[in-house]
This record gives sequence, C-alpha cells and structure tokens, in this order.
Amino acid sequence: MNPFLRTIVPAILLTTTIGLYASDNNTETANTGKSPGSDVVSTTAAVHITVNQPRIRATAPGQTVSGAFMTLVNNSATAYALSSVDFGGASAVEIHETTMDGDMMRMRQVSQIDIPANGSAELKPGSYHIMLIGLKKVLKAGTTETLTLTFSDDSQKTVEALVGTLSEQHTHE
Repeated sequence: MNPFLRTIVPAILLTTTIGLYASDNNTETANTGKSPGSDVVSTTAAVHITVNQPRIRATAPGQTVSGAFMTLVNNSATAYALSSVDFGGASAVEIHETTMDGDMMRMRQVSQIDIPANGSAELKPGSYHIMLIGLKKVLKAGTTETLTLTFSDDSQKTVEALVGTLSEQHTHE
C-alpha cells in the first residue's frame, strides 16, 4: 500500500467511527482510573475501543442461556483483545467461537478475541460471541442490560446492551 493511503485510510476510519459514535444512542463509560478533567492522556483499550450495536438475544421463560453480540472497533495503533466479560445476571460468562468442521458446527470457549490495531472484531451469531450462562431472570426484548468488558490491558468499559427479540439476528448499519 502506498504511504499516502497508509496514512489517510486510518484517518478516514477514525473520523467515520467518531461520527458514528456521536450519533449512536448506546451508552458507554470507560473505567480508566483517571479523574474527570485530568490532563493526562489515557492510552487504555477502554478509551480506544468503541462498542457498536451491543445486543443480547432475548430468552423464553425457563431458558437459562443467551448470547451477546457487538462490534468492537479499535481506534488506535495498538492491538488489544477482549479478555473477559461480566454480566451480573448470569452465573457464568464465556467468550466463544463457532466454527464449521465439515458439516458439523462446533462451538468452543476461547481465552480472548483479538482486536487488531486500527481494525475491528465482530461478535455475531455463527462466529465469535459472548455466552451468558445460568441466567437469573428472563431477558425481555426492548430492555437493556449492563455488560462490563475487560480488555487485555485490564482496562474496562461498561456498555448498555439492548435486549433484542428471540428471533432477531445481529445486523450491520
């Protein structure tokens, strides 16, 4: 790639992401350990990673497992990873990957999801996703639930995820 494109493409992606974030009605807060108004520039994953369309699939009465999906956009020149997720409404939360092995679909727990520098990682049905196991209540469509994401540098970001319908699929915008 020529040097001009190598410089301009990340700038365009950053500008687009900032614009999308400004118009996004999802609530996010970063726990960086810095006091408000601090002049120290933070370089944590929680600051640099934008979470787009965080969603959790609704559950039927008696169902104790669900999935959470989102797109993680890394707006920095440093690669990070999603290393864990906390959800107070479940007894366990695991990061999973679904793959095809011949005609057989397999799901396995993974230790992290890499988020490349100036890139993104999409968590969606049939791919990477977050499993919410041992749910303590029915997740009703139209409500929101809080997820706390922990990244490879131990920084955290809290996101409000919309609970979608039982049949709803993750979509791009």
